[in-house]
Amino acid sequence: MSTKNKPLPAEPQNNAANDGVAAELSDEAIRNLTGFFDVLIQMDFAQKQRNERNDEDGNDLQNTSSVAA
Repeated sequence: MSTKNKPLPAEPQNNAANDGVAAELSDEAIRNLTGFFDVLIQMDFAQKQRNERNDEDGNDLQNTSSVAA
């Protein structure tokens, strides 16, 4: 058994960031970040569409007491 500790995968990137050198991301990391931001953009777009639709319909969650039964 070796007593030497293996460096963590993020260690070179942390060292590069601390030294002011641009760190390179793996292709998988770039795909993960791209997918993450794509989901955030889709969620934001869907929320904006819901807000616009509610504004056009005059629907307001606080205004539910004025609905005729």
